[in-house]
Amino acid sequence: MISQREVISALKGSWRLFRYDQRGMSQFDLSVNGFWRSFGVVFLLLPLLAVSFLAEKRLIQSYQNILPENFPNLTYWAAQLTGVGLDWVALPLVLLCLADFLGVSKGYIPFIVVRNWTSLLTVLPYFVVSVFYIFGIVSAEVLLFTTLVTLFLVIWFRYVLARIALGAASFTAIGVVMLDILLSLFVTEFAGRIWGL
Repeated sequence: MISQREVISALKGSWRLFRYDQRGMSQFDLSVNGFWRSFGVVFLLLPLLAVSFLAEKRLIQSYQNILPENFPNLTYWAAQLTGVGLDWVALPLVLLCLADFLGVSKGYIPFIVVRNWTSLLTVLPYFVVSVFYIFGIVSAEVLLFTTLVTLFLVIWFRYVLARIALGAASFTAIGVVMLDILLSLFVTEFAGRIWGL
């Protein structure tokens, strides 16, 4: 069970790392046990992601003129849940196979730990703007613009994590970030096809 203290410490560390402050690493449990525990963060993310997915669902309904009763709710939510699960483990598994080749074996565990925990920070902007959109406070255009800006910030943050936590050189860090993006795109498409979306 992840404690409140761990969450607060992780958020503090995440904010420090976002500002390229290497001292943020001290806020995380970088042991092997900490590595496995960090995967439990996904259960904290799920409620926040569910709100974002709900906003996305309404956006799809709006742009495609789909009536609520005609929307494929079961397959949509099944695809989203499948995508989250696969995406959560895809990069750790692929990077584990490539770590020796890339020369980042030493930083593998710290990187995965902070990647998992910092997801709590990176999901917050999506969550907030999704809530605003669902309640009609912001328009679809604001939702899309904020999502795009946040995406670029997350990509930058992933690069920072690869540099600090993984100990990767600039070129390697860029490659890891690109790998992460491509895997996420593939997993999303794969999950959708599994459920017929």
